[in-house]
Formats: sequence, structure tokens, C-alpha cells
Amino acid sequence: MPRIDVLNALLGKGGFLDDHPHRGKYGVFVRSPYPHARILSIDASKAINEGALVLTGRDFMARTIGLTEREGAGLETLPLAVDKARYQGEPVALVIADDVYRAMDLAELVDIQYEPLKSVRNIDDALKNDSLVFEELGTNIVQSQVIEYGQMPNGPREIELSLYWSRSSGNPIETFAAITYPEGSGVTIISNIQGGRAIVTEIERSLGIPIKHIPVRHGGSFGSKFSLIRYLIILAYAAYKFKTPIKWIETRTEHLMASNSSGPERRFRIKAYFDGDGVVKGLDISIWEDAGASRGSGQAFKPLGILAGPYKIRNLRYNATVVATNKNPAGAFRGAGTPPHTWALERVMDAIADELGIDKAEVRRRNLIDSFPYEAPYAYYDSGNPRGLLELALSRNDIFSLMDESTGVGIAVSTDPSTPQGTEGIKLSIKNGKIIVGLGFGGEGQGNEHTAVKLVSQLLDVPMDWVTYEYLPSDESPEAFGPGGSRMAVFTAGAVLGAVEELKTRLYNKAANVLGGNITYEKGYFRSSDGKRISILELGNEEVTFTYTAEAKIGRFIAYPFACDIAVVRYEDGRFKPIKHVVYLDPGNVIDEELVKEQIIGGTAIGISLALYEAYRYDEDGNLLTLSLGDYGLPTVMDIPEIEVHIVPSPSPMTPMGVKDYW
Repeated sequence: MPRIDVLNALLGKGGFLDDHPHRGKYGVFVRSPYPHARILSIDASKAINEGALVLTGRDFMARTIGLTEREGAGLETLPLAVDKARYQGEPVALVIADDVYRAMDLAELVDIQYEPLKSVRNIDDALKNDSLVFEELGTNIVQSQVIEYGQMPNGPREIELSLYWSRSSGNPIETFAAITYPEGSGVTIISNIQGGRAIVTEIERSLGIPIKHIPVRHGGSFGSKFSLIRYLIILAYAAYKFKTPIKWIETRTEHLMASNSSGPERRFRIKAYFDGDGVVKGLDISIWEDAGASRGSGQAFKPLGILAGPYKIRNLRYNATVVATNKNPAGAFRGAGTPPHTWALERVMDAIADELGIDKAEVRRRNLIDSFPYEAPYAYYDSGNPRGLLELALSRNDIFSLMDESTGVGIAVSTDPSTPQGTEGIKLSIKNGKIIVGLGFGGEGQGNEHTAVKLVSQLLDVPMDWVTYEYLPSDESPEAFGPGGSRMAVFTAGAVLGAVEELKTRLYNKAANVLGGNITYEKGYFRSSDGKRISILELGNEEVTFTYTAEAKIGRFIAYPFACDIAVVRYEDGRFKPIKHVVYLDPGNVIDEELVKEQIIGGTAIGISLALYEAYRYDEDGNLLTLSLGDYGLPTVMDIPEIEVHIVPSPSPMTPMGVKDYW
């Protein structure tokens, strides 16, 4: 079924931030050229004399807010540097002028004197504490936690692995963008932030003024645009202080330097205890997470929802240490910290197989969860058949026959903690001859609007062209969070089911008044016993809201999808080249199969890119070298192989319609 949410974007009518009319000024940030430096003075007088409005950290009045559960950049530090710059590209001042090019010129007139400091370049530097990112803490360790379940065994066999997952960037197609303008006693924000309806409350708490948010189409996010909150705080305060509308669109270089949305950078030391058959008896996992110039990172702790992944391992220890360095702070990059953990578990399985001389698939088979629901010490796995997915993968003789002296075939089995507990509301209305699904978030491109419209169409049994959608401003939306943590299939289904039932009840009462009491409903029409009928679109305007709430049985997450991947990689011309990738996926019951496949293809492409191509790179002084997509190594479509996706659902008993989540 063609997606209804992409046509306007393809026609250049997408409703992105830059499509919105703006009559006002433009903002440009003055950023630190150093990864670590004391700010000795800021002299903006020349820029001001030439007509600029300038906001610095010392002018900025905002409250810090503690870490949240969303794994993304928060407000535990002020978003404009005051006495010290802690990463290259950190904003030090905002320069505002009548057009963006004038603002760029005036920004060059702001004279900032720095005293460069020794950079904390990596985890090793951080643990030495020779140079401190946050001197007031007295250490570069900003978070630490040890979680234990069961008891570590004494053998009979053990191996130890040291692993490293490199830092990366979210790189959405559309970079961060916002328009802020004073309105009434507060500020209205138009932006492509993720979770705008929910994040408004944080901005209000920080600035102490009323905030209204109007969502637009995001142009991609997958977690990265949660971090726009730090820029929205600055832009909203500037609009409020200077009583003028301000527009800002991030450049690609700014995003790579200072998005506050880096992916996880993690070092592992893992001890695995297992028997002679390869059955794992215990995992002792220590990680060190580089959070960049931040006082914490939830990415290090989201793996607590999948500590043993798809495996029935009950003796577990997870020792996490989060350190601050002079890098772009970490955010809620896709998966928000679980992909490195899954990769590490699969490396453990391969290492055990190599140690014992057992087939790698067989080691997995002996350890996979084989009965559902499965109550792990840390989570409740609702449904699945990972062994079945593995068997389907192993049946692909056409894939394994490609193996030769230069071509390898790898397998991986995984799960992910989807559907974090929470709420999601929608507004369902009938007006102007249309059924309208009101959503409290902007579109990221994943098809959430399409899913909502399709569900309403199916549940009301009406053609899809009777139904459309709209993005609701925060002051008109019910409680909504939108995409984040792979939650939208479950929460959309729950919210739409509830709203449709309430709408049908109201429409029934209206139709009964028109047609008489003995009526039936079919395909968008109420019919009376004497043959009269009336369309639901002819019953006048109607509006209902419904908020769906779901809670986890154990821990934080409700539903668990499973997958088995097969990767074919060939070494040729001095490099590794991906040849083909196959995914067998259990996403629970599927609302739209093609949409699911699209999301899995995109996620798989990201995984291939992280493994083979993209990464942040720094010089010996901690200066960022990857300041463009060319330097960063983002692949083109020619670098990504054919990706084949097969849907093998096991319905969840914990969710509406048996769905799980996969984006």
C-alpha cells in the first residue's frame, strides 16, 4: 500500500522548517575553536555597534535540569559556555541580524580570548584525571553503577574479550532547525525537535516562561533531534529577551561538531563462563562509556533491558563507568546504546565457538531462549522464537554456498528492548468532510502518520482517502511523546483503538437521533431497519481524544522483537565489501509489512555503515578531523548491498493487536 505521508515531501511540499514563512531575524552561533579552553573574555561591542544583537552565556538566564530517561542530551549543564569551552564547536555566543549572511559576518567581529587547556581525548585520558572536563566534580567519572543478578560461576571454562565500539554521528537528512518568536508572556517555537510535546515542559522549567511548540516534518531523527533542546533553550530565551523572531538552521559541519547527539563510544571487557558444550553459565560485563562533554549518558544503561540479549543466561554482572571527555556530547543515537551491547554479545558467542571448535550457529542454538514468555532477572520477554529464526537463516544454502577464500558469511541473533512504558495520546476528529488523526509530534519519515491513518481506516472500515492526519501544536495536543525507543506500533495501536471506540459511540448516538434507535454500522455508514442510511461524514463535526498507557511487567520495557541476520562480506581490492544481507525478523503482528521492511532496510544500512565506513576521527590534540560528510565517511547507496527482509511474526500477548516495535 503506497505511503500517504511521503508524497508531499517528494513533490517539494514537505512542510519542513525552511518551508515556513519567517519575518524576523536570523541567528548564527559563535563556537569554540578549541576542544578544551578557558574563556578569558568576550567582547561583542564591535558586532553590537554594527547592528547585531548578541547573547552570551553570562547574559543567559536558565535553570539546569537533571538527567532524564530518554538517553538524549538534557539540560544538566547550561547550553552556552560561560567560563570554559568543553568541546570543539561548543556555542559561546549567539549573534542575531537581519539576514543569515549578515549574522555570519557580524559573528566574526565577536572577540573571544581563550586559554587552551589540555584535552581529555578519550577514555584513557579521562580515567587518569590529569585534566578535568568538569573541575567542580573533581573527577572525569560522571556516572557509575554495578548491576548483578545471580552469582558468577567458577568456570568450568572462561574467556575474556576486550572490545571497542567507535563514536558516530546521527546525520539526519535535515539538520536541526528552529524559528522562535515572542508571543504573549512566553515564546512560540516551530522546530523539528523529536518529542516536542513532551520536551516543552523541560524548556518551561528551565526558562520559567510559557512555551508553545509547533511541530514540523523532521527530515529524519532516530533520536538525534532530542538534542535540539539545548539550542531551543538558547533561541527561545533570545527571542524572549530581544522581543524578536529568530530563525536558525544548523549547518552540516555544526552538526558533526556540536549536535550533542553523538552515538555511543564504548569499551568492553567481558568475561564469559561456559561449559564444554558451549552453554554460557555467566557473563561479567564491564564497560567504559565516553559521554563527551556531558555529565551523563543514558546510552550506557539502556542495555539493562537486554543484558543477556536473546540468550537464557541468568548469572550476570554489568559494571558501567561513564566518563566525560572533550568531545561532542552523546545523545540518543539510533538504538540509544543497545547496538554495541548486542554486537558484544555476538562477539562472545563467536569467541566461545572458536575456543571449543564448535559451529558458531550451534553455540547460539544451545544458548537461545526456547520457551516464552520468558522471565529474565532483568526483563519479561513477551513472545518470540529466536531458534526458529536461526533455523530459517541456516536453511539458506544459496547464501552459505557463497563462502570461499575471500568471502565470509556471518550470523547474528538479536533482540532489542522496545516499547518503553509510558503514554501516547491522539485526537480523532471529523470536520470538513474528513476524518483527521491529530498527532502530537512531527513526522520523522518512518511512516507513523501512515500507520495511524491506516489503522483508523481499518477500524472504522472506511476507505483510506476518507482519513488524513495533522500535526498538533503542544497546546492542542493530548499528552504525546511520539517516536523514541521503538514504541510507535504499540502506542499508536493502543491510542487509535481507544479513540475509534469512543468516536463510534458518539457517532452512533448522533445517527440514532437521525435514523431512529434500531441501526447498524457498516463501511462508514449507519443504516436503519427501513433502509435509510447516513455517512459518518454527514453527522457534523465531532472530536475525541484518547491517551493510551502501558506499563512493563518487569523493568522498563514491554515488548521484545527478535531477529537473525546473515551478512555476506568479501575482501577485494584491499578492503571489505558487503555483498548481501538477509534479515529474518519477528516484529509481532504487523500493521503494514512494507513499512516494516523499509525500516529494517534503513536500520541494517546504518549497521553496515557503522561497521565498515563511518566514524569520528580526531588528531593527537583532540581536534575533530571529520568536519564534512566526505571526511566522516558516510557511505553512498553504491556502498550498501542488497538487503532482503523476511517477516516471521510471533504476536505479543502484552500489547494491543499483538504488535511489537521495530522503529
